[in-house]
Amino acid sequence: MAHFRRFTCILVIGFCLVANAFASDFNHSAQTGFRYGPNMAWTLSGNTPFVWGKWLPQAYGSLHYTWLEPLDLLTYGEKLGRTPSYWRMDAGVEITPFYGGYLAGIGIRPFKFNPQIELNMTYESYLYFKSNLEMVTADVEGAGRIVETWNADYITNNVYGDDAEFDYAQLVDMSALISYSFPRGSVLGLSFHYILSDVSTGYNGKSYDYKRNIPVFSRDFLFEVENYGRVPLNENFALLYRTTYYRTGYLREGHTVQKESLSYGKMLLGGHFSWKDGLQNISVEVGAWNRFKERFYDGSLAQQFLFQVEYEGYFSFPFHRSYQE
Repeated sequence: MAHFRRFTCILVIGFCLVANAFASDFNHSAQTGFRYGPNMAWTLSGNTPFVWGKWLPQAYGSLHYTWLEPLDLLTYGEKLGRTPSYWRMDAGVEITPFYGGYLAGIGIRPFKFNPQIELNMTYESYLYFKSNLEMVTADVEGAGRIVETWNADYITNNVYGDDAEFDYAQLVDMSALISYSFPRGSVLGLSFHYILSDVSTGYNGKSYDYKRNIPVFSRDFLFEVENYGRVPLNENFALLYRTTYYRTGYLREGHTVQKESLSYGKMLLGGHFSWKDGLQNISVEVGAWNRFKERFYDGSLAQQFLFQVEYEGYFSFPFHRSYQE
């Protein structure tokens, strides 16, 4: 039965790779695809470790709508320049093998000088597809260790089973971004996220955040810091890199630790290819991830290497100037 559930998870992940998608990390495709006014994109994305075991493979699909309202006299349909300024409104739906839901957000990039600053707030609402599991959130003698549940084998052996639940989660993501644009189109950036998470779980508050691949408590907070870069080689090709750090909150009641603060880092390097004036985009990246405390990881070095692929397509609108020329 455990092997059947794992096989089912792999099939569902594969199915999601042919669905619509949207990623919450740095959107490198937006550098070529975004225009002022309406933008609608669908993305296919997934990652997998080189060797199965500790990292849970991810795949997701979404349809995402973004309206960029210029703060100067630019007209709708124009490409973003080197230092754009705008109001931003976002809405999207997302589906994965483990959850599905929607998001809505607002943001502003108020200044046209370099470096650029952007502030955003996003509300996310998700339903677990009988995938919410009881996770060990603190190493307690006789009550389990975190490494026993924070791995792909435990999740795929128990998801969709009798010990899994349909549950509801909502998150508020507040972020600040600073980026520098170089004359030839290169971009370097740093983003900070403070995320409030609320999961309706019956497992004494113990749950899992599939989007960020980390155990969480029913009411938790997460820090996410991302450093990224994009270096175009010509109109179609660009080099990419990104490093991301995740950390959850700490909870103590009296002399009992209910939830330890968990963290890990991830680094990806790769290439980005775009065509049709930025309407079509594909990226391929390889990298690695690491948990910084040794007692939270008992796998091999090979299990820490990752492969990630993403496709993102933008719908064209009649007044998009670049498409009419």
